[in-house]
Amino acid sequence: MAIFSSSDARSAVERALPSTAAFLQELVRVPSLLGNEEPAQVLVEARLNELGFEVRSIEPDPSELARHPDSGIPLLDYEGRRCLVGTLEGGPGSSLLFNGHVDVVSEEPADRWTKPPYGAVVEDGRLYGRGACDMKGGIAAMLLAVEAALGAGELPGPLVYQSVIEEECGGNGALAACLAGPLADGVVIAEPTNGSIDLVSPGVIWARITLEASSRHASHADEGSNPIETAATVISALHELEATLNESPEAEFEGVEQPYLLNVGALHSGDWPSMTPGRAELDVRLGFPIRMQPAEAQTLLATAVERVDPEAAVEFRGFRARGYSFDPGSPLVSLLADCHREVSGRDLQPKPARATTDLRFFEGNAVCYGPSGDGLHGVDEWVDLESIAETAATLALLIRRWSEI
Repeated sequence: MAIFSSSDARSAVERALPSTAAFLQELVRVPSLLGNEEPAQVLVEARLNELGFEVRSIEPDPSELARHPDSGIPLLDYEGRRCLVGTLEGGPGSSLLFNGHVDVVSEEPADRWTKPPYGAVVEDGRLYGRGACDMKGGIAAMLLAVEAALGAGELPGPLVYQSVIEEECGGNGALAACLAGPLADGVVIAEPTNGSIDLVSPGVIWARITLEASSRHASHADEGSNPIETAATVISALHELEATLNESPEAEFEGVEQPYLLNVGALHSGDWPSMTPGRAELDVRLGFPIRMQPAEAQTLLATAVERVDPEAAVEFRGFRARGYSFDPGSPLVSLLADCHREVSGRDLQPKPARATTDLRFFEGNAVCYGPSGDGLHGVDEWVDLESIAETAATLALLIRRWSEI
C-alpha cells in the first residue's frame, strides 16, 4: 500500500475545500435549534451518502435512555427527530468513529450581531454564523477528512460517523447513537479546540428553580416576599456552593481557575412595575468534579436552594452529565499528535475544558480535536476556514494510519 503523506493529505484537502466551504455555508444557514434539527440532518445525510456511507436513522427512545444515570433529561419529545449513524467498510484494520452534533443554541441577542446570524458570510478567511464554530465547522472538517482519505483508495479499517442532536442540552443524541452501534476502536469529536485537544471535562447539571409568592400591589411591596429578590438570594447561595466545589480542584484541572462554574442562564418573572410577581423561574447550570456523580451534585444544589427557600421547587432537566478524563498518552492521542505535527509543524497540547461534550459517552481511545474560531454561544460566532483545512488534513492522515496501531 502506498504511503499517504501529509503533503498528500494537504493536496487532497485543498482540492475539495471550496466545495466543503459551500457545504458548510448551507449547513450554517439552517437554524438547527432544539427541535428543528432535521433540515441539518438532511444535509449531513446527503453528504454521507455521497461519500459512500451506509446510513441508518436512529430516533432516541426515552425509556431506554432513562435507564442511564448520566443521560440527559429531555426537554422535548423525539418524534420526528433523528440521529444518523453512517458506516463505511474498509480493510481489516482498527476502526475509527467520528461524532458531530448539528444542534445549535439561540442567536440571542440577535440585534447585536454585525453579520446575519444564519447568513454564513465569509470575510477574511472566517465564516460567520450561529453554529459555525460549535460545531458545524468541525462537521465539515471531518467529512472533508473522509473525502481526502478515500482519495487514496480503500480505507484500511472501518469508519463510523455519528451525526447527533441534543449535545447542547443533555447528550441524548450521542447516547442513543452509541446504544444503537456500532462503536469503534478510536473516537474523535471535532469540537472546536483551537490548536489543542480536549480530554478533560467537569460534570454538568441543569436545574429549573421555581419560587412562589403572593402577588400584590406595589404599595404593599413591603408586606411579603418578592420571588425576584428571593431568586437573587438563591443565586448567591449557589455561588457559595460553586466556591466550595472549587476549593480543591482535581489534578486534571491544575492551572485552571474555577473549573466548576455556576451559570445563571435565565430568569423569568413578573410583567408589571407596580405589582410584585407571584412566581419566578430561574434556570441554572452547575459544573462539578469529575469523580462526583450527577445525583450527588443534584443533591448539593437542591440543598443549597432549600436553605434559602424550603418551599422552592427544583426540577432537574437537560444535562445530567458525569465528568470525564481520558489518557493523554493513549495510542490515539499519540498518533493524532504526530499527524498534527506533520501537517501544521506545531505540537499538540491537551487543554482542560470547563464545559462538557459528548466525549463522556465513550471509553478508551477518545479525544476532542477540531478547528479554531470564536464567539461560540455568543455574538458574531465564526470559524477559521484554514483551520478546517488543517484539521481535515490531520484527520485524513489519522484515518489512513490508525489501522497500523
